[in-house]
Amino acid sequence: MNPILVLGGGPAGLSAAAELASLGADALLVEREAYLGGNPKRWHYSLLAPDLRPAEEILGPLIGRVEGSPKVERRLSTTLTNSERLEKGFRVTLKTADTVENREVSAVVLATGFDHFDSRRKFEYGYGRYPDVIDFKELEGMIHDDKVVRPSDGRAPKRIAWILCVGSRDIQVGNPWCCRLGCVVSIKQAVEIRQKHPEIDAWIYYMDIRTYGLWEDLYWKSMQEYGIKYIRGRIGQVTLAEGGDRLLATGEDTILSRPTEVPFDMIVLASGMEPGTGTKEAASLFGLPVGPEGFLTPRLSDMNPVDSGSPGVYFAGAATGPKAIPDAVTEGMGAALRAFQYARE
Repeated sequence: MNPILVLGGGPAGLSAAAELASLGADALLVEREAYLGGNPKRWHYSLLAPDLRPAEEILGPLIGRVEGSPKVERRLSTTLTNSERLEKGFRVTLKTADTVENREVSAVVLATGFDHFDSRRKFEYGYGRYPDVIDFKELEGMIHDDKVVRPSDGRAPKRIAWILCVGSRDIQVGNPWCCRLGCVVSIKQAVEIRQKHPEIDAWIYYMDIRTYGLWEDLYWKSMQEYGIKYIRGRIGQVTLAEGGDRLLATGEDTILSRPTEVPFDMIVLASGMEPGTGTKEAASLFGLPVGPEGFLTPRLSDMNPVDSGSPGVYFAGAATGPKAIPDAVTEGMGAALRAFQYARE
């Protein structure tokens, strides 16, 4: 049996490759970056909600299983440039900076992940213009390294604001969907900072707080135990406060129905999730439909999210929409099992 191609080396792809190896199948894991781990590795994710476990506790064992298995062939810094359906399986073309290679695979798992919204598109918040307006993926790296400081001068901030739903639930930028994780990740970050630095005030500006399931407990803890302040409203713009050394968030408090204008030392933008760079490419290469949001569309999204409807092609993780890491890992296992079943038929 030819190997099963797993496209993408994030949590979903790692899970799929590890599961295939445990089933005794050969896996060909292709990742366009020079490392395994996807966005959690790229942006140095710190703790994972809701139980605040280190990200390495999930990613580390997965990467270890993949790197330690002789059944998984890893191809890093590699892209897929062509796919041809065979009587059984596919012939695919792999390209690196120096080589082009054709391989035959018996089935495919697409785990192409997601990209964060580019916050510069919300120009009113000053991202890219004011150094102390940062993206929450950048703050994640600061928390991971325990260096939460203002980029402008290296000083510790005294007051930080999070603005939720930047590039999500926003028709103007073409992203009307909820990213599912912006609320809980922002709350988690505020809790982490308050745990380590209780002298820092944390404010969260929100439209609605969406902490479904067990994550709801973290929301209540954040207020009751850590004193995090929640302001229901929308920030219309971020400018420099008088004196130029702080940021001024101007908007509306929709509960009190009045304008709000508050100075902050740092402002964090909770950027949403968009289809990964490789998702559109994979859809074209394998002749698959994408939804209006640009994500891959399962045949039965609410009953079988891993089945593409195209024989031998299966989905996992954020390739089909915003996902938490545990969900991506679970789907990777499911997609691997379906691909293995198809290859054995």
